[in-house]
Amino acid sequence: MIMEKLYISGTGTEIGKTHFSAWLTRELKSQGKRVKYVKPVQTGYPADDDAAFVRNYAGLSEKDAVVLFTGDEPVSPCFLWETFPFDEVVSAITKVKDCDVLLVEGAGGLLVPLDKQRKNYEIAEYCGLETVVVVPNELGCLSNAQLNGHFLASNGIPFKGFALNNHFAGDEINRERNHSMLAHLMPGSIRWVFGDI
Repeated sequence: MIMEKLYISGTGTEIGKTHFSAWLTRELKSQGKRVKYVKPVQTGYPADDDAAFVRNYAGLSEKDAVVLFTGDEPVSPCFLWETFPFDEVVSAITKVKDCDVLLVEGAGGLLVPLDKQRKNYEIAEYCGLETVVVVPNELGCLSNAQLNGHFLASNGIPFKGFALNNHFAGDEINRERNHSMLAHLMPGSIRWVFGDI
């Protein structure tokens, strides 16, 4: 069986990437799949520990949900590393074995700079990961989702689909409007819909 490898990104920060990663991990485990989770870089650590959240919610062991590099200030990685350890991240991710699905969760959106040369999306590109974009179902999501989808397409980066986060929906009418319009604008792009966990 071929391992499915997903890169979890989002249209911004604080929009539910970690909640989606935890939710999807639990869903996949309920289907009998072996899942591993990697967070290449965690800023705001240890106050923020996404790997620990995924472990606790989805029941993964410490070795199956890990963070590779940490910084205590909650900022873009480019402010913590003059030269981000990109090669080490790629090496660690490409060495992951013994699972059916590998989830790699980025820090913020696709274009967040890791340092002055590298950006988040390059992790997906160099590691051969299909990208999932978490989209908060709120005002502005239609433009933001399309921008992410078009960026991935124009750079030849495999796009798995959107995960629409209904936690942000103000009311049922607008939740359904956004869902329907995004499905119309980018047919087949919404792969998952989730909410509060």
